[in-house]
Amino acid sequence: MVPLINSTLGPRFQAVLASAWISKRAAAKYVQEYVKRIQDEGKQEGKNREPIAFAPPIQVQVLDIAEGNSYEALDAINGGEDSLFHARIKQNLVYGVSDGVGGWNESGIDPSVFSRSLTAYSATAAERSFLLHDSDEADPKDIMRRAFAAMRHDNIPAYGSATELVMSLSLATGKLRTAQLGDSTFVVLDQKQKAQFVSTEQQHRFNMPYQLTIPPIEDGPEPVKPTPESQDSESAQFFRPRPMDEDGEMAQKLRKEIDEDNFTDLSAVGFDTPYDARESTHLLKHNDVVVAATDGLFDNVHVDEVEKLAERFMQAIEKIRAMKDSKSANNSSSQP
Repeated sequence: MVPLINSTLGPRFQAVLASAWISKRAAAKYVQEYVKRIQDEGKQEGKNREPIAFAPPIQVQVLDIAEGNSYEALDAINGGEDSLFHARIKQNLVYGVSDGVGGWNESGIDPSVFSRSLTAYSATAAERSFLLHDSDEADPKDIMRRAFAAMRHDNIPAYGSATELVMSLSLATGKLRTAQLGDSTFVVLDQKQKAQFVSTEQQHRFNMPYQLTIPPIEDGPEPVKPTPESQDSESAQFFRPRPMDEDGEMAQKLRKEIDEDNFTDLSAVGFDTPYDARESTHLLKHNDVVVAATDGLFDNVHVDEVEKLAERFMQAIEKIRAMKDSKSANNSSSQP
């Protein structure tokens, strides 16, 4: 984060939010094609061959989160069974990731529908948070609770399970609040890109992370079945919360159901609930970096490698800042 100067009423901090994603299927397809190209090149003798760059189709979004900058929330991605979201509520940046449990494929249920719907509902729950003052902090555990409750009471065919990590960064204080359910984790790096905090997976036992679950019901709507294209398509199906008429009778009824849902029916049969999410708080400083991801990253990339990637990212950010400062200085000097 970078402190803003001469800002008294608005946020004291600004942040750069970078998101990157690729589905397992897209990554596997690229690796297969890459290996084949290497093998084909090796069969061509007597030719000077240029190295083949390894550039998987990772999708990236970088946003400068600061007062006065344009901003548009993101509620879901085409990351296979993984999804992410980010949203703003007053002086808070709320963001998080979710990982759908792939075992539901065996039951004929597309797990990506659940994880994408969960992030979509989480983004809306963040935006609908009631904060009396601009500087009030958003509560990530309550956002997870209201998002999951809303999914249950909207009667949508989003069945399955998913882990979720919800994080809320106050741009007024620099405080990061987190709610983690399962093995989607995060690491906090200092200005030298060295790990200061590494969250641990939340599991019942090996390969059994804590997770939110909505099982199919006998008289409920038909579940969305998995297809080879469904999890990677830009138009892959998921559900967003229904628009809420603040004064309507149905909206008031739904809001009451969400507020009063304590998930006792789930906990009674051993399912995890948002109340089981592990909470933590971190006071961030100038140029701290927070990396949050599903287990697809941290199961395959060690923290020291994450530190190196963050260092390269910060170097790129510094170059962009320098270019902006230089352009701004040139514009100022050219004015009469």
